[in-house]
Amino acid sequence: MDKENFMSVINYLKLKDGKFFPFPIYLILSKKFNKNLEFPKEVELIYKKIRVCNFVINKTYNFNKEEIKRIGMKLYKTNSLNHPGYLFFKQEKGTYVAGEIKNFNKTILKEINFSTPEMIKNKLIKLKKIVGFHTRNVPHKGHEWIHDLGIKKCNNILIQPIVGHFKKGEYSEEIVIKINKFLVKKKNELNQNKKYFFSFINIFPKYAGPREALLHALIRRNYGCTHFLVGRDHAGYKKFYKIYEAQNLCLKYQKKLKIKILKFESPKLCKYCKKVLNKKCNCSLFKNYNDLVDINGSYIRDLLKKNKNVPPYLMSKYIYKKLKNKKVLIK
Repeated sequence: MDKENFMSVINYLKLKDGKFFPFPIYLILSKKFNKNLEFPKEVELIYKKIRVCNFVINKTYNFNKEEIKRIGMKLYKTNSLNHPGYLFFKQEKGTYVAGEIKNFNKTILKEINFSTPEMIKNKLIKLKKIVGFHTRNVPHKGHEWIHDLGIKKCNNILIQPIVGHFKKGEYSEEIVIKINKFLVKKKNELNQNKKYFFSFINIFPKYAGPREALLHALIRRNYGCTHFLVGRDHAGYKKFYKIYEAQNLCLKYQKKLKIKILKFESPKLCKYCKKVLNKKCNCSLFKNYNDLVDINGSYIRDLLKKNKNVPPYLMSKYIYKKLKNKKVLIK
């Protein structure tokens, strides 16, 4: 995007032409690449010595300190350096470039084992309903509860983890892909009916909460989903956003997104019978909502890190078996 489109998206959630778009897409050239640029300038973008495309640079631009602060408040709702998304944005060095892609090399898709939206959409085209599920994790029982909700509402689900830029202590992207792909295969075998679909997206997480949730919903529409699951603190970080703020914003812009938003209360665990649910348990000891506890993904990762058993009420046995005694976390 050029600067005018960037700021239009930031301020009004739309491009200069009025088309709805929730999140700026930009490219920065480091200083060593922007010497003696004349416009338009056509350059090659290279990945692992393979040409990805030609990129025609039409404009360059920058932001001053005050503009960066204003963008931070609009996009991340904070100027805190404790927020990883804003911190990264503030510290990025170089020149923003605006332009267009030419002669995209489709063979690069094989190199990264990536499926385009068109490739996935063609597989889903005959389905009346399919819901998209966004994740950056290995699935635990809470995630599977959400999958079941999606199946109940839409009969089909696209489980689509994002990979790239994982942090220390998180699952490696290889494990996230492997286990979610395995889960899809396992569920289809158990159901004897192919209702579960899989692909992944190589996308840069920004931890921008509600605004990023809008982008995730729009992407799933482009992949052919009719519905999108938005859960607790979607794309958030610590306590920078309200627990269901992303859901509310996505519902507000549902018509502009052109995809139906499925909201739900976060699944929890009955502390007595260990059943996963999100409202009321029918067991004899259950009294009220306070008897439900969060399913803590960090706790599960800590157990794996220490090579301790993960109980089956937190993670399915067939998934845990794939993880047991293996190095699955980034150090």
